[in-house]
Amino acid sequence: MSYTEYISHLINCTPAELKGPEKASLLRLMELSNKNEGIHSYLWFKKQLPFNTEDEKLLSTLVDRNLIEVVHGNRFRRGGRNYILTTCGLFYILGENQVFSGILLSKYCENVILQLLLFQYLEENTVKNWSPRAGIITSDYLHKCCVTSKRTIETIRSSKILEDRERYLRILEFDLKAFAFCLGIRLTRLYSHYMNISKGRDFKLTDQLNHEEDKMLSLLSEDDKFSRFRSSVLKELYEAFEELARLKSK
Repeated sequence: MSYTEYISHLINCTPAELKGPEKASLLRLMELSNKNEGIHSYLWFKKQLPFNTEDEKLLSTLVDRNLIEVVHGNRFRRGGRNYILTTCGLFYILGENQVFSGILLSKYCENVILQLLLFQYLEENTVKNWSPRAGIITSDYLHKCCVTSKRTIETIRSSKILEDRERYLRILEFDLKAFAFCLGIRLTRLYSHYMNISKGRDFKLTDQLNHEEDKMLSLLSEDDKFSRFRSSVLKELYEAFEELARLKSK
């Protein structure tokens, strides 16, 4: 997935300024997407009230604005109408300052936004089962990427000079790569923290490695994408320190 493809998809998204009820409906839809297909989710779905006429009207508005689209039926509600986020809807949601569940993001793992921003660095299974701490780190990263992308796209739309548009695109690519580099540093620190606890190097912290953290350590250890990502980040850090040391010695 290239940055050019990423921009070409998002530049067609009309800026969405949702009113309170519309935004609430979109967030409720996101909550539905947060559920997996286990028995607990089935029981949760059974207790949910069906969409009423007002809900359907709001959802139709979101469909018209290309934020969601209709899919027919699922294993819990056969024959019923269900909705999923479009690329524009996902872009809007990720621009909101909140923590996104790994289950939600893994359901959109094929989307152009998450393919570029997230799933080139982490495997789907890692994201789907990540710890709360990893979720906070990554949600903050996605939020910054989408807010910056939105701001750049608005600038590109208002520019009539082709050279300026291309320059803004290059700047956005640099920004997104910088955000990804920071994500890599934060996840590498988290991974090293878990490794140190697991190996018992810091006995005061050993008891703090709970089940979720232990699971996250296993996921990251077995994730080939993360391994390559971490190696790349560490290499860039090493080269940066070498350059600083060289400049300081002059």
